[in-house]
Amino acid sequence: MEKKNITINGKEYAIPTINFKAVCELENLGLDFTNVQSRSFNFTCALVAYTIGGDIEKAVNEIDAHIKNGGGLEDFVPLFEAVSKSDFFQSLTKKRKK
Repeated sequence: MEKKNITINGKEYAIPTINFKAVCELENLGLDFTNVQSRSFNFTCALVAYTIGGDIEKAVNEIDAHIKNGGGLEDFVPLFEAVSKSDFFQSLTKKRKK
């Protein structure tokens, strides 16, 4: 069963649906989908900003506080999974394989 929420600094957020609109908004937040693996911190930051409805500065502050309060980067894995398992990216992958 996939996780539907994520807790950051004691506040629970719904994990967003990743569709074309979300991808566009994530790119506006600075996420480069062509260079995700080498920029995993930027990926995390953009996903957190999108999830909390904030900008990059707010996301950085939330991530910093989360780490200082004993959390880890692995806590953000459900956000990465939301991207990789999204219907949007699954459909794109299927079309490329044909």
